[in-house]
Amino acid sequence: MRRPPLLLLTLLLAVSGCGAPPPATNQAQSAQPVALAPRPEVDLSAYEKGRSQPVKDPVFPAYGNPAIDVLHYDLTLGWKPSSRTLTGTAKLTLRAVKPVTRLTVDFGRALKVDQVTVNGTSARPRHTGNDLSVPLAKPLKAGEGAVVTVRYHGRPRPVDAKQRRKDISMLGFHTGDGGRAWALQEPFGAFTWFPVNDHPSDEALYDVAITVPKGWSGVAHGTFKGKSTKGRTSTFRWKSTDPVASYLTVFAADKFRMYKDKGPRGIPITYWIRPQDTANSLAVAHRTPAIMKWLEKKLGPYPFPSAGLVATSDSGMETQQMIALGPRFMEPSVVAHELAHHWFGNTVTPRTWRDLWLNEGFAMYFELQWYADDQGHSIDPYIASIRRLDAKLRKENGPPGRYRRDSFAQSNVYYGPAIMLHEIRERLGDKRFFAMTKAWPQEHRNTTQDRASFIKWINEHTGEDFTELIDTWLDSTTTPR
Repeated sequence: MRRPPLLLLTLLLAVSGCGAPPPATNQAQSAQPVALAPRPEVDLSAYEKGRSQPVKDPVFPAYGNPAIDVLHYDLTLGWKPSSRTLTGTAKLTLRAVKPVTRLTVDFGRALKVDQVTVNGTSARPRHTGNDLSVPLAKPLKAGEGAVVTVRYHGRPRPVDAKQRRKDISMLGFHTGDGGRAWALQEPFGAFTWFPVNDHPSDEALYDVAITVPKGWSGVAHGTFKGKSTKGRTSTFRWKSTDPVASYLTVFAADKFRMYKDKGPRGIPITYWIRPQDTANSLAVAHRTPAIMKWLEKKLGPYPFPSAGLVATSDSGMETQQMIALGPRFMEPSVVAHELAHHWFGNTVTPRTWRDLWLNEGFAMYFELQWYADDQGHSIDPYIASIRRLDAKLRKENGPPGRYRRDSFAQSNVYYGPAIMLHEIRERLGDKRFFAMTKAWPQEHRNTTQDRASFIKWINEHTGEDFTELIDTWLDSTTTPR
């Protein structure tokens, strides 16, 4: 997620100067029937890449269900701008992590459930608050799968995240003038527009189809698979073949025009911009290939089959394969920040929200380095400047590794970890440091990680012990010296 903009703007202005049975041994043995294992009711093999190990979140425990692992979401959505109504059919292919008698997912109270089936059989769910609980006719054992299909409709509403940071105080589905709609959600809020296990430790594969009035576009995360028009509506299809955390999903419906571009090695890129926003947004969007090329030199090959940018009506997010930027965030340095997240946050995702710094520290550092290189400057004065702000940020929001619950995504999780990375760089030297920043996302692609796994890995990778340095920077209430 984009850090609060005003603080860095001030900063930049200040420093810009399967086997077979054994053979039979006799006739009696050969006459014995071969016992076959029962076939599972639901075959999960097609979605193995979406397997996760969900956990309970220490910061936001009300969201996510560690008892289940959703492997794949098939979302068929329809948006009617005139009535601001969303219709949806969500098919969730999941496995039980432990024995369960009910399947519970996050789902917004503003949406009405029309029908629920489990493996094709009707079920009678309980929709209480933002939880949808579906009883099972037959309990699932650990490892067994189910397909839950939910049909629903309604007028989605965002959720109050109870955060001090104003641009994320209301999360999830928003609507604007003329019925345009967008949904951005970090750390939670995907449940405001589809039933979901809303936690970063449960990543999944996605197929999304969005039907909108003709002349409108429906944009989602993943790779654009084309549109079809029938009568007065058009359907836009999107596919994610790499697992996606729920906070990295996006929904946008507006009168976008699509522009095509190519990134390094011909990676397809699409930009989705309203005609009236083209003058201010298209030139920034067209910086994407060059920024991707720069990032690849520092971080290794871009980890996904496509990229894109959608000019939404607010905020800035690293939504997977389709970064979303509102007008206030439409700057090349923000594009660099959100694209850096595709290595740090998207392909390697924090297991819980306690380790948000694993996302933002790296993205902030590479945004600063990109800006310094773009301006022909050294990164050192930028690091010195944010160091001067670090003590105040820790006092207001807590240390980066133990931030206050109402201080999610404040600048403390951006700046302090970025300074920490710079100290690691100075200790390792540029060659070893950038070898490390390439190796971490490449070796941990499509996984979730945490502080302990990062420290263990970097110590083994570099042959040096960074435990004390990292723990001090993440846990100290004052700026380390």
